[in-house]
Amino acid sequence: MEVIAHFEAQGWEVEAGYYPTHKLDMCRLLFNDILTFRSDLKKVAIKSLRADYDLYPPTTAKTVEQRIAAVKKKADDLLNTARYLRGEPDSQGRASNFAHRALKNICLAFYYSNSSKCLRQFTEFQEYVPYRALALVATMVHALLSSFRKHGIDNSAQVNSQDIDEAYTAVGRESSLPW
Repeated sequence: MEVIAHFEAQGWEVEAGYYPTHKLDMCRLLFNDILTFRSDLKKVAIKSLRADYDLYPPTTAKTVEQRIAAVKKKADDLLNTARYLRGEPDSQGRASNFAHRALKNICLAFYYSNSSKCLRQFTEFQEYVPYRALALVATMVHALLSSFRKHGIDNSAQVNSQDIDEAYTAVGRESSLPW
């Protein structure tokens, strides 16, 4: 539908009967794209998560249990304090919400890469990341950190739509984004 609307906005003609003829194919394409969109975001986020949030056990942790417990605690602290959202404190000790370098790195890698799903071509993404796009990244980060809090290891393959829905609700509570 968006392509058809774009054609019409440009004054270009769309073949009569195009949409009814290709409606099912367009729906399949959109459905598959939505599924891979979430999966692609999860893959990009997990690459950044460990390093940007220092989700590594301390060198003093000797056993597997100690290493897992240390990572669980780090993830729990990030989530309980919402530090996963905040950037570095300024000269007055205040930190901005949604300014953490991990969010920036994930947004740059996901929305502005050279992939076929690159969104930088859209006007809304050319000056800043739209609030809802940033909220989507924050939601995925929250879901993945929740998985680290629960398991202490990268268990991102098990993060599902229910986990993401719960994370979205939590991010909404922790923020003041106008979504």
